[in-house]
Amino acid sequence: MRKVIHIVRMWPTAEDPQHGGFILEHLRALSAHADQRILIWDGKLNATPLYGEEFSLAHLSTPGFRAKWRALREWLDTDLPHVVHVHGAGNDSALAFLLIHMLHGSRIRRVVTEHQSHWAEKPSRGAIWTLRLAHARTAVSGWLASLMEPYSAGAAISVVPNVLAPPNLPLQRSDATHRRFLWVGDLVPLKGMGQLLEAWARHHRTFPQDRLTLIGGTAEAGLRPDDLPEGATYTGPATAGEVHERMLHHDILIVNSARETFSMVIGEALERGLSVLCTPIPGPQSVYSGQGITYRTDLSEDDLVSHLAGAEKWNDVPLVLKDFRAEAVAQQFLALYAPTKK
Repeated sequence: MRKVIHIVRMWPTAEDPQHGGFILEHLRALSAHADQRILIWDGKLNATPLYGEEFSLAHLSTPGFRAKWRALREWLDTDLPHVVHVHGAGNDSALAFLLIHMLHGSRIRRVVTEHQSHWAEKPSRGAIWTLRLAHARTAVSGWLASLMEPYSAGAAISVVPNVLAPPNLPLQRSDATHRRFLWVGDLVPLKGMGQLLEAWARHHRTFPQDRLTLIGGTAEAGLRPDDLPEGATYTGPATAGEVHERMLHHDILIVNSARETFSMVIGEALERGLSVLCTPIPGPQSVYSGQGITYRTDLSEDDLVSHLAGAEKWNDVPLVLKDFRAEAVAQQFLALYAPTKK
């Protein structure tokens, strides 16, 4: 069993249980195959990390690279791992990879995985050098890999998708004559919440029986009742399991983001019998196609209102996305963890 130290920047907390959930599922997929330790490098210093009973976790209480390297060096000296796996490249990870190379050469395999879309902008020098100092590099979608390739000095970028767990609840959807829309996400401008609320106010005047449920945010930051138009309900933050349960009481998922790299919630919705209405963005388009999902024509509010009006419930059999199951993803990582044969 390979010994792996994961360096993560996002991790679910009591305050925000969905934060970094995609990383959590990658590590759960590897649990049966690797002896894992997790070093949380970034995030709020006073946050309360979840799943400490499931994983060996260390959460830094002091900011800065010195504290990060000190914590990592202590683990390296205590029990030398086979792999150091960084989830999200940056200046600090480039320096850490360089120091690991200077101290241990290729005895420790260096791997980096990218989940997020900052590669669509100008990446930092540290992010670029993390790619170049790594033995293996992965992205969660083909689109994200294409953004990283110009910076990898010709090295391959492997596409290793996010993990989608199969539905564990009966797919007996409750019936309703009206349409029940669902939105799930962080309350940040990139997710298009403001435009969605404006579009929904217009939609609801024509379709007063339709309902919209909004899930996301944190315990500290959410939506107030005064922010919501008629027919919309905000339920606050939720765990992945709670989101899956609520999907059974909805018909159509709305994704109104300006940018996504993968969008796990789309796959989760498709496997639970929801149809999906999504902005025309290349990340999901490189992952999902075919039945159940409609990509809008453009990003305008008028286009969203038009598609809300024409959105249909999905009456077909839910999809089964077996290539995104935990074991399939774990095997891809294990192949990258193995030393290169000379």
